Amino acid sequence: MDMKQKLVLIEWLDSKGITYQWEYLDEIEPLKADRCLSAGFLIEDTEEYKTIAQSLSETQVIGRTSIPNCSIKSIKEIKV
Repeated sequence: MDMKQKLVLIEWLDSKGITYQWEYLDEIEPLKADRCLSAGFLIEDTEEYKTIAQSLSETQVIGRTSIPNCSIKSIKEIKV
């Protein structure tokens, strides 16, 4: 990997957590997906997902996050 990785901002939808107790069907409120924003260096771009890293050096990365393409609403390159 070289130091030419794009810095990107990804808007995506994430699952919401599961509930922790029994609920009556007629009393539940919607569990909508959460809108998320993640920024990082794009280190992997496949047909199924994109992976970003929080930080990178010439030989290492730290803080990787993979986001399924079906969850991505938008991706924008950040110019530095």
